[in-house]
Amino acid sequence: MLKQKFKIVVISAVVLWVAAFVQIIATRVYVSQTDFTQAFARNQVTAVKAANDSRNVKTGNDCTEGVIPGELTEEEKEQLAGNLFRTMGGGQVLTSSMAYGTDYYVAYGYTSGITETKTVNGKKINLTIAISYDEEKDETRVTMGTPLINSDI
Repeated sequence: MLKQKFKIVVISAVVLWVAAFVQIIATRVYVSQTDFTQAFARNQVTAVKAANDSRNVKTGNDCTEGVIPGELTEEEKEQLAGNLFRTMGGGQVLTSSMAYGTDYYVAYGYTSGITETKTVNGKKINLTIAISYDEEKDETRVTMGTPLINSDI
């Protein structure tokens, strides 16, 4: 009886490890074929250009910028960042928002689909989303970069 239970536990553990391994591989394949513009499109953000100024190019960061008409609330910024992270197969690990109610929001996340990582406050990150509001154009600018964004937004 004990041997049978042990076999069931071992088989269950193997199945779970195989499932986790397949999920990691599927995430890497999905992210390698999904670029930022597709993540933007799925979240109603209009991609406008690659935000690769010389600081990003020199450090090997890949960035894309998009816009949303109008101003987003703090909750909408948080929700958008979370949705973009999920679209890229990852999740949010840190946020750095200035005082509540400001027009600037930054979120850092991690996905196993991107190999290069940085460590910030002891946490691995490889995906950064910065959201700011442009009053003159009445639009919210969304910049998505990997692993970091090294430009003015």
